[in-house]
Amino acid sequence: MSIRLRTRLAPSAALPGALLAAGLLLGVPGARAQQAAPQDNPELVDAQHDLESAKSHLKAASHDYGGHRENALEHVNRALEQVKMGLNTVEHKEKKLEKKENKLQKKLDATKAHEQNLKK
Repeated sequence: MSIRLRTRLAPSAALPGALLAAGLLLGVPGARAQQAAPQDNPELVDAQHDLESAKSHLKAASHDYGGHRENALEHVNRALEQVKMGLNTVEHKEKKLEKKENKLQKKLDATKAHEQNLKK
């Protein structure tokens, strides 16, 4: 077999192995999507609860403390928004990764089926 012919065949011959390796590295589709769950982000969820508690205490305070209570309340509200955005970012990235893993799994399954057909 000439070098040119072997070079042209090499990428297609290596594809099933590469897809299989990628599938093994990424694991089972959807396994990573569970990482977005609140129990997997305990620090951020705890911070959110603490900020909600601080917000309640600030609202319940009887004095304005020269405008500092209201200023603190605004900062707590901004911090809460940042925490929520952080949790949403994790969830969005995990969904995106799950979609990629599902697509890779479909390609891997199709490649395995094609490989089985070639063996017949």
